[in-house]
Amino acid sequence: MKTFLSLNYGSSSLKYALFEEDRPILRASYPCRGLEELEGALESLIKQLPTEPEVVAHRVVHGMEHRGPMLIEGEGLELLEELAHINPLHNALALIGVKKSLTLFPRSKHYALFDTDFHKSIPPHARVYGLDYRLYEEGIKRYGFHGISYSYLLRKVKETLHKDRPNLIMMHLGQGCSICAVKEGFSVETSMGFSPLEGLIMVSRPGDLDPGILLELLNRGYSAEELKNTLYHRAGLGAIAGVHSFKELLLLKDEDKRAELAFDAFIHRLLKYVGAYWFLLEGKVDALLFSGGIGENSPEVREALCSRLSFLGVELDMEANKESRLIVSKRESSTKVMVMKTDEELEMVLRLMESVF
Repeated sequence: MKTFLSLNYGSSSLKYALFEEDRPILRASYPCRGLEELEGALESLIKQLPTEPEVVAHRVVHGMEHRGPMLIEGEGLELLEELAHINPLHNALALIGVKKSLTLFPRSKHYALFDTDFHKSIPPHARVYGLDYRLYEEGIKRYGFHGISYSYLLRKVKETLHKDRPNLIMMHLGQGCSICAVKEGFSVETSMGFSPLEGLIMVSRPGDLDPGILLELLNRGYSAEELKNTLYHRAGLGAIAGVHSFKELLLLKDEDKRAELAFDAFIHRLLKYVGAYWFLLEGKVDALLFSGGIGENSPEVREALCSRLSFLGVELDMEANKESRLIVSKRESSTKVMVMKTDEELEMVLRLMESVF
C-alpha cells in the first residue's frame, strides 16, 4: 500500500494528513504565516511521521490553465515559481512549502494539485472580463478557487443524493469565502475570479469592489504594495467591524453596530450570489451546501440566508440546523439544505489514486 502525505497550505495555517492509500493515519494543523513559520511547521511535521511518504501531494491554489496532478521536478518547479507571482498570498507560501519538502522528503514523488482545475468547465462567456481581448488570451480571466474542496464535496453529495449529475449551489465559507454553481455535475460559475479577492465579503478580503475605488486609492497616494496588503489582509469583515475572526463578529453583532453591519453585509452579498446562481440553474437546485469553518459551524448564517429563500420553497429544520446535521432542511423543503465538512487532504489523495497510481 502506498503512503501519501497531503500538504494543504492555507493563508494562515498548514494542514497535513498522512494516508495509507485512502485510509488516514495521522492528521494535524499548524498555525503559520510566512516563510519562517511554514518552514518550522514542516520541520516539526517530519518528526511526527512514522515513515517517509512515498508520495507528497501539495495543494496549489492558482494553476491558471495548467492541469494537475503535476509532477514537481524540473519544468514543474519552474512553473510553480512563475505562478507564485500570480497569487502572492497562497501560491508563494505553497512554493516555499514545496521547496522545503523536496529537501525533507528527497526520495518521495511530489505532485501539485490545483484548486483551479475544478472550474475548467466554466464556459468562456463566464470567464471573460470586459477588457482588451488580448488580455484574455494572455490569461486575465476567471479561474475560480476552492476547487479541491468543491471536488470532494461534489463527490460526497453524489453519494448522499444517489445522483451522478446533480445541480448544486455550494458554499465554502471560511477565512476565504466562495460560492459555486454546479450544473449536471460540473462547475459553471463561481464567485472568485482571476484571484481569490473577488466575490463574497471575507474576513480579511473585500470581495467585489468597484475598480474606481482602487483608482481613487492610488490617487490618494497608495502604492501598489499598500494596495496589495490592504486587499489581502486589511479589508473585509475585519475592516468593517474591527474584528479578527468570524467567531468574534458573531459575539459582537447583537451589541455593536459595526459588527451588525458587517454581518448583514456578509449575508446580503451571499444572498445576491445564491439568487444569481439559482437563475443560472434555471430554478432546478437539488441542494444548497454549506461547508468551511463558517458554513459548518454557524447556524446563524444558515438561518439568516435560508429564511430569505423561503419563497423558493427552502424550509429549514431549526433543530437540525442548530445541531449542524448533514441535512438541515425539512422533508417538505423543495431543495435540500446540507452541511458537510470538507476534506481537501483526502481529495488530493483520491485524485492521485484515480489519475496517477
